[in-house]
Amino acid sequence: MILYFDTFITNQPLIPVKRKDTIRSACENYRKPKKIDIARYALASYALYPWSHVLVKYELDNPGKIREFDEFILNIFPKAIIMHERSDSQKDYLGSLEILEKMKDDWIFYSPNNDHPLITSDPDFVYFIDKLINKAEKLKEKNRFVSIIYSHFSEFLNISKKGTPENLVYGRSSAFISEDDDSIVYEEKEGNFDSIQIVHKDLFQHWFTSKNLKDRRVIRAEDLRGAVKVKNQIIIAPKKELYAHFDGYEHLSGWPNEILADQVPPLFIPPGFFNKSIKIAYGYKKYRKGWVNINPKAKKYSFRDQKYGTDLKILLSDIPLFWKDRIRKLEINKNINLIEMEKAARRNYEIVLSPWSLSSRGLSIATLIFYVRLVLYRILVNLKLEEILAKILKKSGFN
Repeated sequence: MILYFDTFITNQPLIPVKRKDTIRSACENYRKPKKIDIARYALASYALYPWSHVLVKYELDNPGKIREFDEFILNIFPKAIIMHERSDSQKDYLGSLEILEKMKDDWIFYSPNNDHPLITSDPDFVYFIDKLINKAEKLKEKNRFVSIIYSHFSEFLNISKKGTPENLVYGRSSAFISEDDDSIVYEEKEGNFDSIQIVHKDLFQHWFTSKNLKDRRVIRAEDLRGAVKVKNQIIIAPKKELYAHFDGYEHLSGWPNEILADQVPPLFIPPGFFNKSIKIAYGYKKYRKGWVNINPKAKKYSFRDQKYGTDLKILLSDIPLFWKDRIRKLEINKNINLIEMEKAARRNYEIVLSPWSLSSRGLSIATLIFYVRLVLYRILVNLKLEEILAKILKKSGFN
């Protein structure tokens, strides 16, 4: 598989958010890093996979950092092709396609974003990804367009499941095909243009060559919606979380399929990551500043409670694989009950799998508002008037 990383790295958000980010401002560990550090963090995670080829096209809002960033890339990908320009037109993507065509590999890990790191803890994840690609190869024998979704796990695990809020908002044009222990396969009748896909070269080529886009600005596949037609795309959604969006599900805030940060928090770069000096405190009730605090039994995250909250509600075995050789110190509370910790972690993971259930959200005024909004949206969908709510939400400052 080819890693194709093509992005403009800037601290200015692509889509400005009007609401104050109370999560990032509440806690030091969750504080938003500079975009170049998020990109470095993501690329460091990608180094775990044995790519057949690596193509990196990028621009920085601070050109003075180019040499340093090049050195970082070449340190982890010595044979990478590096170009100091981000694609922003059909012509640019045709230039990329010319390079990609010379690489003897049919599958492209398409990454025009710079904030979807590999967070899996599975030491056999390469084998798992290869199984997904083998499945995609078989599906490609009878289908023209095939891809694998690699991020936004909670969404795409549920998008083809009738009755879920995700299906209601984004998946009504999808059709479930099959499911096994590894993945869900479904058809997207009008194609999928999300830039978080492992795509076959045929689909990538179709995206950027099937129509003359003239002067249309194209920085990623989403910009092709409404211009390029893709029919009956087959999509594989993994049933194990592999990659994740650094800002979590912030983009769903206020929508009928919203996923709260208290359910699935955004990511953060652990203190000491880049100089291999991460410190982890596991199972302690009181929060330790300067450490990564992990406690699946904690009631709240550190961005809600900086005295008794925790940064992560997972087991030690769930720590991202690419953190492992960067941990300098690990302290484990000797008084923890391992069975209770495992039960708590399992409950937390159930929330990730199904974040819209009452058991996942809990009883609160916010939950009541969520369900009222969901019922209203269902009614509007049935009346084919859902765009009314969409416009109201956008005017209110929601993405």
